[in-house]
Amino acid sequence: MIFQQILNEESGCLSYLIGCGEAGRALVVDPGRDRVPEYLRLAAKTGLTTSHILETHTHADHISGNRDLAEAVRAPILVHRASGVVFEHEEVQDGDEIVIGTVRFKVAHTPGHTPDSICLLVTDLSRGDAPWFVLTGDMLFVGAVGRPDLGGARAAEDAWESLHRVLLPLDDSVEVYPAHGAGSSCGRAMSSKSGSTIGFERRFNPALQLRERAAFVDFLMRDLPPKPPSFEKIVGKNKGLVSLMAAKPRPYSAREASEAVRRGEIVLDLRDPATYGEAHIPGAINVWIESPQFAERVAGMVPAGVPLLLLAQGPSDLDRAVPALSRVGVDEVTGFLQWGMIEWRSEGFAVESVPQITVNELAEWLEQGRAVTVIDVREPAEWLEGHIKGATHLPMLEAASRHAEVPTEGPKAVLCAGGLRSSTAISALTRHGLKGFYNVTGGMTAWKRSGYPVVRSSSGSGSASRP
Repeated sequence: MIFQQILNEESGCLSYLIGCGEAGRALVVDPGRDRVPEYLRLAAKTGLTTSHILETHTHADHISGNRDLAEAVRAPILVHRASGVVFEHEEVQDGDEIVIGTVRFKVAHTPGHTPDSICLLVTDLSRGDAPWFVLTGDMLFVGAVGRPDLGGARAAEDAWESLHRVLLPLDDSVEVYPAHGAGSSCGRAMSSKSGSTIGFERRFNPALQLRERAAFVDFLMRDLPPKPPSFEKIVGKNKGLVSLMAAKPRPYSAREASEAVRRGEIVLDLRDPATYGEAHIPGAINVWIESPQFAERVAGMVPAGVPLLLLAQGPSDLDRAVPALSRVGVDEVTGFLQWGMIEWRSEGFAVESVPQITVNELAEWLEQGRAVTVIDVREPAEWLEGHIKGATHLPMLEAASRHAEVPTEGPKAVLCAGGLRSSTAISALTRHGLKGFYNVTGGMTAWKRSGYPVVRSSSGSGSASRP
């Protein structure tokens, strides 16, 4: 057996190429749109031909690369019969088997995360007849289980049944390989490990410690993280109900960009917060290209369907940004500023700035009793773990829709875990005419390390901090 796990570090997505060297064929599971060339290279490197492409479920956080890969290798796309896709495909159902040489894949229908979720029990027949590992899709993660997005409590009950019918009866030694890892929005508190075993999850996964169905459902429904901002759009594209597009951005001069902005196009500033804060185009949305979940953050902050102009520090950032954005269905990238801020400023166009302050400066302001509004843009679980007394909680993805809650007068210090999301939130709030923002560099991570006091809550679930 040949086994290759492909990790997209930006999004936490995991896909797989599994095949038989003797048969010279392979199955690709959960391909990402921006990783198709990598699957082709891996297959060629290992001497395999991709004969099947399979989706463990209809993804809502990224665009699948199944159709692009199928076109390249002329292989069928396999999905569960409940998926509702309208493009050319073949259906599988519970109990079906796919055999490639000495490798057997057995389909197990495991609804819960989505109605069409399946797991694949994988057996190397040259070793024996028992499953070696299981591809769990978004049913079971390392340290968590999939969130019941589509069906609420009913879907959570389905997840309980699927786990106890299919996965928990497996031997402790069976390895677990999910479709997502840490950094994904498809679950909470997922481990950064890319694999596990049934025995390890049985012992340490918090959701699997719950012995009663009702307690499990309550746990799963409590403190759900926000849905991916482009949820419906991505699902529509993955089902074939919404057409796929390919962005072909062209270079814009500063004057062309200025005219485009007046027409309603938005500048997406890919530079780091400090550089953006020093000088940027008025109305630009700032999401640093190096941010965790860069593309997902952009999808959550830019209005759907509005044309985007990219402003980058260099050409390599543009080359990275376009395919990353295509992964989350943001294809309306019409152009980029060819000479960046240099030409913009030389042409005399207006610029704006955002002062950067340290946590020490913020603490000094508060000790002096200065009338400053502290705005915390982290997610709810992070807020519950500890925040500044008197701060206003305004999660980044809600900033634009809740701009009316932000005071129009006085200074406003905005912070997150490290200073990236806060800059993004400031850029979104500024588009609504609000002024007086300061970005707190280092965020709550630096605040806590400096020993400044925090207010904590005993409720809520923990999650890894993100900058």
